[in-house]
This record gives sequence, C-alpha cells and structure tokens, in this order.
Amino acid sequence: MGKSRFIELMAKRVGKTATEKELKELEIFLDRFPEYKKMQKVTDALTTDLKQQDPAVKQKDFSEGIEELWYKIKNSGEGQVVFEKRNVRSLIYWRVAAAILLMLTISGIFFYTNRQLADNQLTKVIIRHVYVPYGKTAGIILPDGTKVKLNSGSTFSYPETFSKTTREVDLEGEGFFEVTKNAKKPFLVHTNTLTVKVLGTVFNVKAYRNDKNIETTLLTGRVQVELKDKPEKSIILLPNEKLIVDNNISGILNASAANAREAKIEYQVTALPRVSAKGIKETAWLYNRIVFTNQSFEEVAKQIERKYNVQITFEEQSLKNEQISGVLENESLEQALEIIKMTTPFKFRIDGRAIYLAHIGNAIN
Repeated sequence: MGKSRFIELMAKRVGKTATEKELKELEIFLDRFPEYKKMQKVTDALTTDLKQQDPAVKQKDFSEGIEELWYKIKNSGEGQVVFEKRNVRSLIYWRVAAAILLMLTISGIFFYTNRQLADNQLTKVIIRHVYVPYGKTAGIILPDGTKVKLNSGSTFSYPETFSKTTREVDLEGEGFFEVTKNAKKPFLVHTNTLTVKVLGTVFNVKAYRNDKNIETTLLTGRVQVELKDKPEKSIILLPNEKLIVDNNISGILNASAANAREAKIEYQVTALPRVSAKGIKETAWLYNRIVFTNQSFEEVAKQIERKYNVQITFEEQSLKNEQISGVLENESLEQALEIIKMTTPFKFRIDGRAIYLAHIGNAIN
C-alpha cells in the first residue's frame, strides 16, 4: 500500500466517507500488520483531539498528523521487520550455537563419564585371593571358564573379571591349569621367577618359594615361558616337556640332564617319561599321590609336609641329601615314613605335627 492510498483511506475513515470496500482494504492492511492497530488507536485519539480544536486549523493539523503517523508507521514497521529478522537470525544462530554447545557438553559428559567409569573399573578391579593350607587341595573355575586345581600350601590370586586384552593370575605354590581357549586374550601365570603365557592348553606350574626349582610341565598345547630376571629369554614348551628353572637363577640346576633337549645355565627343558597320566610324578598330586625317583630326601620331605600338614626337621644334613625313590598314595604319615625306611635307613619321632628324622644310631630330639 502506498503512502497516498494509506492517507486517503485514513482520511475517509476519519471523515466517515469511506466505503465498505475501502474500510475492508484498510482493515486488511492493519490485520496484516497487527502491531499497527496500536497506531490506529493513536490516530483515533489524535483525530478526536483535532476535532475539538479550531476548524480553521483542523484540516492542516489533521493532514500533518496523518503524515507524521504514516512516517511513524512506516519507520516503525520497517524497523520492526528488520529487528525481527535480526532476531530470527540471532535466534537461529544462538540455537545452532546452543545445539553445538549442548552436543559438545553431552559428548564431554559422555566421554568424562565413560572415562571415569573406565578409570573406576580399573581402580575397582576386585582381586580374589585363595590360600590352600597344608593337607588340602582346592579347585577353582575362573571367570573365563578356565579350571585351576591348587596343591597344598598354595596362594593364588585372580581378578573377578579379566581385562579386555589379557587374562592374568598370580601363583605361589602349585597349580594345574586347563585353560579355556581364547586367541585374543592370552592367559598369563605370574610366579616369583617366571611368567607362563598360553592361549589355551593344559599344564602344571610348581612354584613354591622355598623350593630349589620352579617347574612348568606341559601336557597339551604350547606355552611360552619368560624369565622375569631375563625377559629376553623366551622359552617355548611342547607337549610332554618340562622346564626347570633355578628358583634363584643361581646358575645351578638340580634336575637330571639325562633327557635334556636344551641345557643352559639358568634353565633346562626335559622330556617326560612315556607313562600314564597317573604315573607322571609332576602331576601325581592331582591323584593324592607322591611319586619320587632319585630325588633328595629333603625334596620329598617338602611334599610330605604339604600332603600331611606336618613340619619335618632333619637332625643331620647328610640325611637330607639321601637319594630316594618310591610312591606314596593313601598311606598314613607313619606308614609313609615306614615305606621310605625300607630303602633308606633312618629313625623318626612324631610330636604332634612336628616330625624329627635322624640316621639310625644318632640322637633324635
């Protein structure tokens, strides 16, 4: 609508000469821009005031008032539109910015929460500890389904939930492992001297702190053994092989070298004899047996202590070094000592859980 047409319609409306069509045209304009209705009220008030003044100045003042009103309406309307556009643009801008900020905030919270959760999970890993006293054995099924049997006098630790990349446990004592296969998560047994790494296999680890040697015996599969003091040493065991490592890495081995495939200063790999599973001395404890062949009396005595929950004291060092052979199974402690006496003469005294051994003819406590 042009300026002249607006003034004409407003004048006819004030002068009450406007037709219905013209009033409708003006109404449509005002409806289109409702914010001008307020200005319409001002116009009405202005014309009312003018009507009360001198008729000589009425038309002039009225015309000037209409001109001023048009100017205000137009400027006000244009400003309003621009302002709204700016508002719209600003609103869109801030909405986008707010959305981005919200996304970043949510992402940050999500990342932080996950990080915190991961950290908490790391810091809140529950480690289970198992101690098996002398005279007892224990069986455990780990979270991955791996079966572990622990011999007397063993301490075993494992997480309630394994990590995403490895399955790691700690052992001091003796354990027989039937590891569930998982090529993506190697199974590691840490001892004081070495680490056994497997993917899925059956093996026995004997790692008592006070034994002269640490032994790893492989029945099926394949294992890799790393010496803690010499990590560059990576030893691969094949089925029916046994690795013997000096417990102190002193360079002195006590195992027989008769079946040695590889003999170095720190460790030795030997082949197991071809006997039934029950006849393998390294795993005889699984059947509540002690099998010993040309072993020192001192070594056999440690096995007797664990099986019978006793403490043995040798009165003479020479008796410790006696080489003895035999099989102990379901005998009582006294019967077991009598069996050993058949090949190695000695006398003994039992005082509760304390056992004293001495050569025949020597004094005994």
